[in-house]
Amino acid sequence: MLVELKIFSPRWGREDTYRIKLERDFMEITMQVRKSRVTWSDTADPIWSGETLQRTMTNDSIFPLAATQDLFERAWKSWRDGEISDQQVEAELKLLADWLNSITKAKPRSDFWSKYI
Repeated sequence: MLVELKIFSPRWGREDTYRIKLERDFMEITMQVRKSRVTWSDTADPIWSGETLQRTMTNDSIFPLAATQDLFERAWKSWRDGEISDQQVEAELKLLADWLNSITKAKPRSDFWSKYI
């Protein structure tokens, strides 16, 4: 299953497409060449590899809350475990993107803050 999310990048002043590939054994989040992947483990917590989601977003001047990666993982695990359907996981991921966009679009825009965020 593939979900495309439009997430606003203050660095570029536009929405970029983040692609979320959901499979039973993994979830992969890509934005152009950047990739974060979480892989299922039957004996431990899911394992993240590749670039962290926070680093990918920070590159676009998006400063997600620390829990953002965990929220993506929670949606994937709920979908994987059959708690929510394909349509529900897509809707929940889009709500997560909407929330990120509301934070990003509301960031301070003074000369002082533009040097930092």
